[in-house]
Amino acid sequence: MSTFQSLITMLNEVPSCGEKSQIVAALLNSVKSAKLTDEDAGALSAFVFAEIGRLFTLIDNAGCYKDKCELFDYEDKLLGLVMAIYPSADKIPAEKLETVKQMVELVNKERYLESAVDHLFEADAIEENDVQILLHIASTVKDEYQRGQLFFGLLNYKEQFKKLSGVSKQAIGGFIASEMERCLQEKTAIDEDKANNLEVMCDVCQYFMNDAIVTSLYEILKLGRNHVNVYAIATLMSAKQSIPQATVDALARDLEYADMTYGFLERYGQTALFPSELSEPEYLAKSDLVHWLTFPTELGKAPDAIEYLGKTKVKREVFYVFRFRSDSDNLGDDLKNKWLIGWSSNEGGTFSNFDEYGAYEQKTPEKTVKYIKKKLL
Repeated sequence: MSTFQSLITMLNEVPSCGEKSQIVAALLNSVKSAKLTDEDAGALSAFVFAEIGRLFTLIDNAGCYKDKCELFDYEDKLLGLVMAIYPSADKIPAEKLETVKQMVELVNKERYLESAVDHLFEADAIEENDVQILLHIASTVKDEYQRGQLFFGLLNYKEQFKKLSGVSKQAIGGFIASEMERCLQEKTAIDEDKANNLEVMCDVCQYFMNDAIVTSLYEILKLGRNHVNVYAIATLMSAKQSIPQATVDALARDLEYADMTYGFLERYGQTALFPSELSEPEYLAKSDLVHWLTFPTELGKAPDAIEYLGKTKVKREVFYVFRFRSDSDNLGDDLKNKWLIGWSSNEGGTFSNFDEYGAYEQKTPEKTVKYIKKKLL
């Protein structure tokens, strides 16, 4: 029996491709570091190609582009497993290689907007006509989540914006301004996808500023979406525009975005706008950890409770140590609603292994922090 058989059996019982994708990613790391027997390779190959076969139907029947993207991510992990199983393409049986090619063609066809962005930046110089072709493709997309892939794609290539001619930059700026206006016209019905698109637009538009964008940014601030506003104020400051004190105050009191806000204000020399009573390093470190914990790979949301334990120094780096608890589905049942340990430093050392606080608690908070330093930092 293959050493991976029990894991494959478990994977076959997982209903969500999103969950499967995470497990296959971990499996891929194991396969890369293992010497596969013929039995292992056969079992893994049978699983992978059965799953790829299912994906053809799942992609075809997916209700929206967001659901398709989850399937695309799973497809990417499965193809990674194919490459780990077979040392080279010529070792893949002809029928299975044809299946891989068909799947890649299908995904590329579905991801035509992302592919168009990639194609645009393959050129050494980008002129207005090149950009207009991309913008036309984007303008025909009806699915809001899919439409947002244009802005995510642009942001991914920000280091290559020097390829864009002046006129092509103006064209992109004009399109972003029209997209902002479109969303603002529907301000009473801005769903999660539109809000997320506005967030990315508020970030990427700093490279394509025009008067219409500035006007829209101020209107966007009135929506009160902090995940959007933190990028809107950063872009306004980069364009030497004033920002409302009320917006800064709201962001400063939101643990998820306070530290980011302070960082942007610091970058543009405007920390005087940040409420002084919230500028203590312990508070900003707590905010940094909370924001990190909201990542999909961590808790996926802010913790239900978080408490400061104390600070310690490792070499020259100061760490602020916290305990937090959460009912996140990303945690196992043994860790849900338990006090867990996390920390943040001013040099980017923000992290948590999700260790149980009870296993490290000592007689005093000071001794607890000292023990955590010894064992975890």
